Amino acid sequence: MTLGFTRLLDAFLGRGESAITVPALDGALRPNRKLDEAAERIPVESPSGIAAESGGLLIATGNSVRRLNPDRSWTDIHQAEAKISCIAAIGGGVAIGLETGAVNIVGGRFDGTRIEASADARCPVAIDSAENNLYVCHGSATNGPNAWQRDLMERNASGSVWLHELGTSQRHRIAGELAFPAGVSVARERLLIAESWKHRILRLDRATGKVLDIPLTDLPGYPGHLTRNSAGGFLLSLFAPRSQLVEFILREPKYRRRMMAEIEPRYWVAPAYRAGRSFYEPLQGGGVKHLGILKPWAPTLSFGMVVRLDENCLPLESFQSRADGITHGIVGAVEMGGHIYAAARGDQLIAKLTIASGRAAP
Repeated sequence: MTLGFTRLLDAFLGRGESAITVPALDGALRPNRKLDEAAERIPVESPSGIAAESGGLLIATGNSVRRLNPDRSWTDIHQAEAKISCIAAIGGGVAIGLETGAVNIVGGRFDGTRIEASADARCPVAIDSAENNLYVCHGSATNGPNAWQRDLMERNASGSVWLHELGTSQRHRIAGELAFPAGVSVARERLLIAESWKHRILRLDRATGKVLDIPLTDLPGYPGHLTRNSAGGFLLSLFAPRSQLVEFILREPKYRRRMMAEIEPRYWVAPAYRAGRSFYEPLQGGGVKHLGILKPWAPTLSFGMVVRLDENCLPLESFQSRADGITHGIVGAVEMGGHIYAAARGDQLIAKLTIASGRAAP
C-alpha cells in the first residue's frame, strides 16, 4: 500500500522513477573524442558481436563469424543459419547466439553443442562462460534481439539469465524479470549483469541468481556488452544515450502506443545505433543544427561510449564519440594484445585504441 502510494506521488511530482533527469557526463565520463580519434579504423558491415580468443579477434556480422587477419582483412570462419545476435569465446571455440533464439557452439571442446530456443528463452543478447558452464542472457520474453527499441518503448522487464551445464546438458533459469539484460561477465563466484533499461550493473550470485548488490547505477546511456580486461576490471559498452526527451516519452503510455502503431520504427522518438541520417528522424529538422553545423553537445539519439571499470565497477576512463562523431552504436569492446577493440554498429567499423591513454595505436 505504501509503495503504491509512493509511486503515485512520484508520478505526480515527477520524481523517483518518474523523473526525466539524465546524469551529466563528468569525472571519468567527461566528454571526449577518443573513439573518433582512433588512427586505426577497420571497416566491417553491421557488427553485432565481438570476442577475443587465442586465434585473434572475432566479429559477428549478419550470418557470419569472421576473424581479423594481420593485414586487416577478414576471413569467414563460420556461416550460421540465421542472423547472429551475440558471440563469446568458450573452450577453444565460440558460442553463437542467433536471432531465432537458438545458441550454437562451434569449435573447441564443446563443438556441435546446440541449445534450442524456448518460449521463455528466445532472445539471446549476451553470453559468457566459466569452466563447463555457459551463461546466456535473454533480453526479452516477447521481443527478439533486433527489436530492442520496441522492448524499451513497451517498458518491458521480462529478461532472464540462464545457466547451461554443458557437461550434463542441464539448464536452469537463475534470474528473471530483468529489464533487458544485455551484458554478462563471470567474476569468480558472481555474475555481473548490465541491465539496460534500468541503466545499471547488477552483481548476482552465480549459483542462485540472487542480487547481491548494485555496484553501478544511473548511467548516462544504455549499458550492453561486458568483458574482463587484463587489469582485473571490465570494459562496458553503452550502445545508445539516454535523453530527457526519451525519458519523457517513456512516461507517456498513450503517446508511445500511437507512435508504435502509426510510425515506422526508424522514425520513433527512441535511442538508435546511428541517428541523423534522415530529415524525417525526430529532432533532425530543427533545434539540433546551428548555422548548418551539428554541435557535439546537440541533443542526440545515438553516440559511442566504452567505459573502463575497475574490479569494483568504478569508472576509470571512458572512450567516447559525441553527437557529431563518427563512431556511434558501440555493441561491444574487448581487450587484446594491449589494445581495446570497439565494434561500432552504427558506423560499421572496429576502432582500435591503446589502453593507457585512449589514443589509437600507431
